Amino acid sequence: MIKAKVVILIFLNAMVFGLAGYWFYCFKANRQVANVESPRLQTIDEIIIRNPRSDQKILLQKSPKSSKWKVIWEDNSWPANVFAIEQFYEKLATCLDQKLPNEISPEHCYEITIFTKKFSRKIQFRAEDFNSIFSDSSLETDEKQSSDSAILSKFLDPEIFPRVKKDCKIFKIKSKKWEFVFTKRQGKWFLDHSDLRLEVKDELILKFFHGIFSLKSRDITFTHDNTLEPALSILLYGENASERVNFLDVNEQICLAENDAVDLFFVIERKQLTEIMDAIEDLLKVHIFPIKSCNDISINTSGEYFNFHSLNNQSKWQFTHSKNGELEVKEISQEDMDTLLTIFEKTASMIVSPLLLFDDKSFTVTFNEFSDNPQAFGFYRKGDQLFVGTDAQDVNFEIASYFEAILFHNIRKHSSRSKDLLL
Repeated sequence: MIKAKVVILIFLNAMVFGLAGYWFYCFKANRQVANVESPRLQTIDEIIIRNPRSDQKILLQKSPKSSKWKVIWEDNSWPANVFAIEQFYEKLATCLDQKLPNEISPEHCYEITIFTKKFSRKIQFRAEDFNSIFSDSSLETDEKQSSDSAILSKFLDPEIFPRVKKDCKIFKIKSKKWEFVFTKRQGKWFLDHSDLRLEVKDELILKFFHGIFSLKSRDITFTHDNTLEPALSILLYGENASERVNFLDVNEQICLAENDAVDLFFVIERKQLTEIMDAIEDLLKVHIFPIKSCNDISINTSGEYFNFHSLNNQSKWQFTHSKNGELEVKEISQEDMDTLLTIFEKTASMIVSPLLLFDDKSFTVTFNEFSDNPQAFGFYRKGDQLFVGTDAQDVNFEIASYFEAILFHNIRKHSSRSKDLLL
């Protein structure tokens, strides 16, 4: 009997110690779980924010190669505002170990799912709790939920040209009246238009790129007036990417910029667009005439013809003048030709205009007329303005109106029959 009692006591003691040990183990395990730190943002690969009411999903995804974040929604993808993600996660991390409501009405909750290489975790937040995490300050009391567009726009990088940047090799600029293409060849930039290839100064290219790459939106909208037409379009082409941005006039204060990569519109101030337009105007102030490889120049007016022709590269030129059936031929020096070529060299376009209607052509200048690749330029007057263009162009470059007087003064001084140098 005594032995039986001893055995029972030993068994009961074993059970007590076993339960105590199990309780201590569970307490320790739970304590360890409670003390586990929230994963650092650097270790997170994806964050999904879902609104069960609208089923809108916003995916914040980090590239495994570059560690850069992007935002993905519906069929869209856009670089993320990293600072916004850091702020959001800093507040979110403080809530991960807190006890949250078990049941929340789908109409007033948000789901956040965090993915790392080792685990995933889904958390539900009441709308007001989510707003305190999402917003820099809580929303008004009558706003129980943030709008899906407000949540999305907060995480989008405000840069409007994020993709190509330094890799740009070609860009196109198009307005309602004209279109130009700029290309980079052997480290230099050229304006290529129809049969023209005109070198553009590096500082003007840098000014243009600085203007578009530093352009940031002050707000984002998802709709606009469908009647608006682009006032300007800029297309960039790089090694592995391209992008197109359309600028839409709204009013005197703001414009919209639309990057074709996403279904949204960036709100910018009109002065920002004005600065870009000023940079484009400077790009179009180019030296038009191809004098570097010039072997002859011909000038045609109504009933009169002048020609300057190189004599086999002997630093001498031949001057030919024909009028009313009379022909004059004489030799002129390289110095005289240098003076004439300088007039063309120093003449740059002041502005670009769409093809205008002119009454008559004032005169024509043809470079390398007797070569396989002649280039002819027509000069037109409209009032006190002087325009120049080629037959293949759909625009005219305006140049200084006094160019014509200076050019013909220099030309006619070589003709012994010319009494009035300007006629």
